Amino acid sequence: MAVNYGFMQPPAYIEEFQRNLLQGAFDATKKPYAGGIPAQGIAGFQPLQEGAIAGTAGLYGIDPKTGLPTGTGAAFDPYFTQAQQGVTTGQATAAQGVPSLQAAQKQYDPSASNYKQFFDTYQADVTKEALKQMDEQAAMQRKQLQDQAQDVGAFGGSRQAVQEAELDKNILDIKSRRVFEDLSRNFQQAQDRSIGLSEAAKGRQLSAAQLFGNLGQQQAQLGAQAAGLGAQQFGMQQQGLGSLFQLGAGQQAQQQALENEKFRMATEAQQEPLKRLGYFSDIMQGLPAYQATAQYNTPPYTNPLLGAIGAGLGTYGLLSGQGGGQGAFGLGTI
Repeated sequence: MAVNYGFMQPPAYIEEFQRNLLQGAFDATKKPYAGGIPAQGIAGFQPLQEGAIAGTAGLYGIDPKTGLPTGTGAAFDPYFTQAQQGVTTGQATAAQGVPSLQAAQKQYDPSASNYKQFFDTYQADVTKEALKQMDEQAAMQRKQLQDQAQDVGAFGGSRQAVQEAELDKNILDIKSRRVFEDLSRNFQQAQDRSIGLSEAAKGRQLSAAQLFGNLGQQQAQLGAQAAGLGAQQFGMQQQGLGSLFQLGAGQQAQQQALENEKFRMATEAQQEPLKRLGYFSDIMQGLPAYQATAQYNTPPYTNPLLGAIGAGLGTYGLLSGQGGGQGAFGLGTI
């Protein structure tokens, strides 16, 4: 009976390639990578960035290395200090005008005014001269009355006395009115001058108060302008430092790209032997399968016990004549 066995049997050179491929893969797992595992490089801050960071920290009065205040203050502090001084000075200047404003609002008080200094010192002389002239006029009129009385022969009589008394009374009234009128006029003129000077003084005080207020406001505005100038300068410096940092960021990105490429090339160099093994493995997997067949012929299998029994029965048959009537070996039957 023939039996067929089928199995893969590649050529010897293929087996050699497969053995070398497996050995190479095994060896690659035993020894570490040359140079160790590649380290990914990280690009640090570039000089422009470091300068921008230091400059920005300096603007705020911060030490870029420690992050603590330097004690010098921020760059805008002097401007704000100047602005505060301007506002304070402006307030003090405006406050100087408050007393003048208060004085300008007061009502004129004749009792408190020094109006007597405005009296016309020549008025008394004028009055005296007027009174003198009145006396002279009265003397002339009295002389006329005497002459008239003498002409009529009534000189020294009661009528003359009455007329002279009436004349004296009238002269006295006129002199009194003149004195009072002159005094009243002089007082009124003094009061008017005093009021006028007082109002003029109030006008000057009011103008001074307004002037102090305007000056204080201008000083405060100058302080505010100083603060605005400081803020503008600070903002421009910040903007410039920000631009420098962005330029440094471009340099940093370029440096990081170089570090990434170095890492990629190092990794590629380490993977290159494995890729070669993979390349050979792909080739080996693409080869056709090799089928070999072997045929073996084997004798039929016989049970020894059954063979012995069969042999005994055959012998008996031969001996008993059952083998064809002749007996065993043609010797006939018993």
